[in-house]
Amino acid sequence: MISLRRGRGIDWIAAACGVAAILLLSAFTLEPITADFAPTGSSSVQTFRITNPSPQTIAIRIRILTRTMDAEGREQNEPADSLFVVYPSRVTLGGGGIQLVRVQWKGDPAPTQELSFRLLVEQLPVTFEEAAGKGGAIRILTRYIGSLYVVPPHAEPDVVLEQYEFTTDTAGRRGVQLLFYNRGTAHVLLNDLVIELSYKDRKLTFEGEILKGINGENILAGARRKFFLPLGEEVEGFDYRNATIGFRYEAVR
Repeated sequence: MISLRRGRGIDWIAAACGVAAILLLSAFTLEPITADFAPTGSSSVQTFRITNPSPQTIAIRIRILTRTMDAEGREQNEPADSLFVVYPSRVTLGGGGIQLVRVQWKGDPAPTQELSFRLLVEQLPVTFEEAAGKGGAIRILTRYIGSLYVVPPHAEPDVVLEQYEFTTDTAGRRGVQLLFYNRGTAHVLLNDLVIELSYKDRKLTFEGEILKGINGENILAGARRKFFLPLGEEVEGFDYRNATIGFRYEAVR
């Protein structure tokens, strides 16, 4: 299994050599960072652009990984070499150079739901002649983690609140454990999420900063995500445990 950190499109990895070090920054750029593939036809092929704005020559490797996510938001990734054709999969790019990379879906031509993958584009720790004389250097290696989706026709998300439980978290905060289930056939981002608790004729609304860590989160097709919503101070006369919970959001891919 390959471990990727969630929630970041780009990582920088520093490799230090020697005590008195100079900085060799050779970050490249990748466009686009997210792409949708059709299972068949011309849209089953997508092109990505790698640009090296630095003066140094760099080596880059391109890989595609599967992507699944458990209820806690932890990703599992495995090589998906048999499902895609990537050309070229390794690049040596001179300073100021541009390389187009062609990626083609070669898997199931009729998936029943959207399939999710990671595009991993990473700089390799290779030193070329122009940098060889700069001993004692810190090389900043760039790694992009993109999102790829194979989208069948008419794929749509359908998120429901499958379960909720009033409880306390490990810090002793009073709140509600929410389990969302995307029973649809496409992923969705829970943008501009609003959660409402209703009891008799009273309503408590949670939105904005208090939903940090829930708002905007990605729920893949067929996946469940679990979140804890702290309720803060009790509201007098509001029976939380007999309240009903509703939510709304703007569905964004």
